[in-house]
Amino acid sequence: MLKNKTMKSIGLFVFGVLSGFVLSFLFINYHVYSFIILSLLFGSLAALTSFFLDFAFREGNIFSFWIRFLNKYVYERSLSFLYKPLGGCSLCMNQWISIFYFLLAWRFVDLSFWFLIPLSLISHVVLFLLLKHFDLED
Repeated sequence: MLKNKTMKSIGLFVFGVLSGFVLSFLFINYHVYSFIILSLLFGSLAALTSFFLDFAFREGNIFSFWIRFLNKYVYERSLSFLYKPLGGCSLCMNQWISIFYFLLAWRFVDLSFWFLIPLSLISHVVLFLLLKHFDLED
């Protein structure tokens, strides 16, 4: 979308400023929008956790043994349907991490069950944008 690094950083800065204004508006009216804020918070945390694990699973990083284990014992055997949810695909693994964060929010901050789908959608969109705009191959 944006080819130039300067334009990309300006775009991210503008996105950050606009996000800050929206979040400050939501925090001013916290009681009205508390479930929306909690869904945004826990969905973003789930996406950042998935993004971190995607980085940590790459060769040469701390959890690279996990992908080697998955390749050897899961992908090459009859359990290949478990490969993607266990770490072979960031977006596939993100659903389980989103459910984990939803269960934390449900238990500790009493987030309603009806916010599971919005939390998962927020998490997937944030993770997709992170994977698209921040290349981990460098």
